[in-house]
Amino acid sequence: MKKASLVLTTINVPDLLYGYADNFEKYGHKDEVEFIVVGDRKTPEEAKEPIRALRARGFQAELLDITMQEQWLKRFPDLNEIIPYNSDNRRNIGYLIAVERGAEIVISIDDDNYAMDDDFLEGHKIVGSVKELKTAHSSNNWFNICTALETDPQRTIYPRGFPYSKRWSDDAHFTVSSGRIMMNAGLWLNDPDVDAVTRLNEPLRVVGVNQDRFMLAPGVYSPINSQNTAFHRDTLPCYYFITMDAVINGSRIDRYGDIWSGFFAVKVIQSMNDCVSVGPPTANHVRNKHDLLDDLQIELGGMILTEELVPIIEAAEISADTYAKTYLNLAKEIEEKVSSDGNFTPDARKYFYQITAAMKIWVDVCKEIMR
Repeated sequence: MKKASLVLTTINVPDLLYGYADNFEKYGHKDEVEFIVVGDRKTPEEAKEPIRALRARGFQAELLDITMQEQWLKRFPDLNEIIPYNSDNRRNIGYLIAVERGAEIVISIDDDNYAMDDDFLEGHKIVGSVKELKTAHSSNNWFNICTALETDPQRTIYPRGFPYSKRWSDDAHFTVSSGRIMMNAGLWLNDPDVDAVTRLNEPLRVVGVNQDRFMLAPGVYSPINSQNTAFHRDTLPCYYFITMDAVINGSRIDRYGDIWSGFFAVKVIQSMNDCVSVGPPTANHVRNKHDLLDDLQIELGGMILTEELVPIIEAAEISADTYAKTYLNLAKEIEEKVSSDGNFTPDARKYFYQITAAMKIWVDVCKEIMR
């Protein structure tokens, strides 16, 4: 039996957990999964009620409030400095605690991702298994996973974080191959995870999925977000949720922390000769309220820096014999390229130095808890 942990952070009352509990009971997974909710400063006291209700039903469930988090973080003062409050980044604590408690599979969801009727846990249990699957290739090394979605109205969309320089020139085809799946990106119905530019251009809904599960071919990339994404415990050292909210060239940057984390994870997983799959299970994305113009403003910096980051990721030769070493090699490669590339402004260079320093701290903590 593979033990799994469902991890999320929220500043709301996580009533969505009831749907996941119903799903796990329906398919006989009650004893296989633990719920870990990472609170933040704005998380209301009422957020504990769903946790109490799930425990009363016999589930393992916990809300880590600020006091509990700070107590746990006393062991890792450097880590405490790279996990800010009022940030999605808090979920990092949940990832670490899940693995420390023995989870083999960690499933990351957002607090607006709702369970569907299909067997949610079974869809993610592919993680850690060797499978023969359809394998996605692309003419420019970037595959658009949103081609697996049917939209209303029908149109081509790209996932948030897909480099703009790689759009509209990504001719794709499939083969069949085998590999060990170490990360699985579940898809979404209703509200797709696209950027503010796409949303402002034309509202749309996802009404279906038209592809079976597939995996990315070696050297083929795609944005992988934190919504309905599962990863194997061994990959934890390469999956630090990157801190955002930096001011670069006078503008605040946000909403790319999970995207860049996904880029790095895909690179490291493939460099370890393992694979990333896309497909089941689906989640119903009932998006929390957003100001799209505000989203656009804070996404713009990420869009621009992504264009500078992508060539570094693509060209990096980082293979090593462990996930931790491979991730550290990537951090070193980013540092060196950012230092020598004149396209990076002093603000951007400073920010990426902060990121790579955080990556090293993350690896040290992972080594400690995974002994």
